[in-house]
Amino acid sequence: MTVQRHDSSYSQIERTFTAVRAALPSANVAAFDAELEKITHSPVVDLAALDDFLSAWWRIATRATTDPADWQRMHREADQLQSGVRKAGPTLAEVLARRGVQR
Repeated sequence: MTVQRHDSSYSQIERTFTAVRAALPSANVAAFDAELEKITHSPVVDLAALDDFLSAWWRIATRATTDPADWQRMHREADQLQSGVRKAGPTLAEVLARRGVQR
């Protein structure tokens, strides 16, 4: 068995505030800025929260740039679910129960 190398854009986005913000879809930049401002404008900056913030937004940026069409589709489907246009599918617990898997 051989291992195939998969080139991905995960390694193309540096894990820095500037690089992550630049890689975000334009619809997400305002939320990034607002959350960063909230964290950094407290009397004492919580470094763990800042690191969690950067990690979370880095994952969003890498996923959105890896497959922009999939990212947009995911948001369309989420909007449809939230608005009631589309019904939610079964939960994981329901699928597992149908398959006889006990948790």
